[in-house]
Amino acid sequence: MDIYAAMANIDVSLPHGKVPEIETCIRLLPGISIALIKSSPLIVNRRIRQIQDGNDDFALLLNPAGRAAWRSELDGVGEVECHPGAGCFSFNDRPGSIEFHGNRTYMLNICFSRALLGPLVNDLENASKSPHLSRETFSYLARCATDLVREPGPKDPDLIAETNQLLDLTALSVGAPRDIAITARHRGLKQARLRAVKADLRITALHGDISLAWLAKRHGVSPGYIRAMFEQEGRSLTDYVLGLRLDRVHQCLRSPAYAHKKVADIVYGAGFNNPSWFYRAFKRRFGLTPGDVRELSGALQPLGAPL
Repeated sequence: MDIYAAMANIDVSLPHGKVPEIETCIRLLPGISIALIKSSPLIVNRRIRQIQDGNDDFALLLNPAGRAAWRSELDGVGEVECHPGAGCFSFNDRPGSIEFHGNRTYMLNICFSRALLGPLVNDLENASKSPHLSRETFSYLARCATDLVREPGPKDPDLIAETNQLLDLTALSVGAPRDIAITARHRGLKQARLRAVKADLRITALHGDISLAWLAKRHGVSPGYIRAMFEQEGRSLTDYVLGLRLDRVHQCLRSPAYAHKKVADIVYGAGFNNPSWFYRAFKRRFGLTPGDVRELSGALQPLGAPL
């Protein structure tokens, strides 16, 4: 926390007699900094003397997880309390404070340079503007920022796309002009929704039939919207689910941990309920039968490895 406090130019105070428990992960990108913080009770202050550092970044403050709330107070914005699943915006060139209440409180602090984000959003300095972030985009924004914090480094080939997605989601979260909002919805928000749907499918696809209506309701869109997202990638939702299930079977057949399992049990465990259709799809995908894959994988095990 000392490193982050120095970087952000803030003061941190603790309840009397309390030992702090603080974890911070930081990611720096061109024009953007992201900090994921987990903290015990403390108070963060940015005072008049500290805003003389010239940092006029625009900041998003998100409470992405857990059960504890935190409260922020900022000159010209007022007091905002954010429970998990909520967030607000802030300005680094104004004095303010943040109070972490719980023993394990989370915050995502995403800072943007004015030059980078300013052209994408409406007048945030308007005193009548609500500081709360849009709930429609909150989960996608939190996921995108968290993924960027956890990326190994700037060589990731998807880094530019991820950063642009973060900008699109931020613009929608705080209120963008209509033309920019339309572009952001068709680009960043759609990509974030597709990513979230795929993450769901990687879990649910292995548990039998999937209801498109359930999936659409869960993500707050229409069934047609989900179909269209996959079709724009050049494949159908059905093909994507089939690919996940086939890959799961192939992975299990090659793993020593599943060597004692019958092929039929692995097939049913991956969500298939029609064996003959599965065998045709598997042979078409991998050019081998399930038995061939298992046999070849066993033959390639190192000497002494368990079969």
